[in-house]
Amino acid sequence: MSFPRVMASALLACLALTACRASIAQTTPADQRERWETRPELQRHFDELGTKGTLVVLDTRAHRWIASDSVRAFEGFLPASTFKIPMSLIALETGAAVDETQPFKWDGTQRRIDDWNRDQTLGSAYTVSAVWVFQSLARQIGQPTVQQFVRDFRYGNAVAGPIGDRFWLDGDLRLSAVGQIEFLRRVHDRALPLSDRTYDIARKVMLRDQGPGWRLYAKTGWADGAPGLGWFVGWSEQDRDARPVYFALNMDMKDPAFSQKRVEIVHQVLRKMGAMDATGAPGER
Repeated sequence: MSFPRVMASALLACLALTACRASIAQTTPADQRERWETRPELQRHFDELGTKGTLVVLDTRAHRWIASDSVRAFEGFLPASTFKIPMSLIALETGAAVDETQPFKWDGTQRRIDDWNRDQTLGSAYTVSAVWVFQSLARQIGQPTVQQFVRDFRYGNAVAGPIGDRFWLDGDLRLSAVGQIEFLRRVHDRALPLSDRTYDIARKVMLRDQGPGWRLYAKTGWADGAPGLGWFVGWSEQDRDARPVYFALNMDMKDPAFSQKRVEIVHQVLRKMGAMDATGAPGER
């Protein structure tokens, strides 16, 4: 990327950050305004791996946004498999999938990940990131309908193209880490134009882990490239405190081993914040 483009990207990110702060200040009571904190010390998690990335956290218990890199936090990237969150919502709302047990017959094509090479349900396809299932859903629903939902969701730049069953993998759709959290917040708060039934089933699909009194809803993603771009996004919540802690990490995937590192970085930071206990379960603030 040329120097002028880098400067332009940084300027746009700074303007977006300023606008975000202004919006928060104008729409929230003074004692509940969400503060923005840049924590460059959190970049050590990426520095130690010799890569670049950002981690953004919204702790609604403390009315606080935290970002390791406040410029990259607003930079748009392909959502890759994190788009399976909105795609699951769209499938459920349109009836393309009845519920999390909706079956999808494997076509016998051998794909690069073994877990994809079998029959799936909506729930299992989400868990193992079976791309072919969600591409099939996108074709069944149709690009115009998917495009309208993406706009209604205010999902990133809301461009569901140019190819209707690939735009989240290598198309024009872009979403920032901040944008991921803003969307996840609307999902959690049921602020999208969807039925309660869709939300109820989607929570079953999105549930990644749970224990006594806590749940973690999340999705990973990996966009191909040189290097690839990895995501881990979601939120944790507890029975005793309805206020969730949202997170969105993206990083340059220079090594296949980074696949698990995405999750480990988030867990480490959330544990230090008191949003997860030492065993990985969300805990006290």
